[in-house]
Amino acid sequence: MAEIVKSAGGIIYFFDEEGEPKFLLIKRHALSGKMERVAPKGKIQKGETEKEAALREIGEEIWVQKQHLIIKSLLGTTSLRSSETQKGHLDKDVTYFLIKYTGDPSLIKIIEGEGYIGIYKRMDIQQIINLIFYEDLRELIRKAYFLIKEEQKNQSVKQSFIDQLG
Repeated sequence: MAEIVKSAGGIIYFFDEEGEPKFLLIKRHALSGKMERVAPKGKIQKGETEKEAALREIGEEIWVQKQHLIIKSLLGTTSLRSSETQKGHLDKDVTYFLIKYTGDPSLIKIIEGEGYIGIYKRMDIQQIINLIFYEDLRELIRKAYFLIKEEQKNQSVKQSFIDQLG
């Protein structure tokens, strides 16, 4: 059995002017030659934690500073087993985190390389679900959306309680 490559990345979101979560995806050419949309991710380097790798890879792939990335929670892991690629067999586990972006979305850009050709910055949940080929990644994005909405609901209830006291 081939070695399993360990990677980490993030489902990155920010809020639009109406307070709705928007997600960031990278558009790239897959090894198959097809166009795909993916979340930023990459290999975990020796001595790095999954969180450290996710933040480093996101910074490298979409040119954002780490202080604008807040890890909110662990979302889960996707697995790819024995897929034939141009480089041979690829076995990979990717751990994804839910990450809030607090900077200016208009400043995000793609670094040339690794087949990346663009970034989608203002996508809502339905647009994202329709674009993602990988079912396990779609499920993590759905989970991310529900976690974000739950946090918004809890903040609203907390603010309402504070307003009643004040």
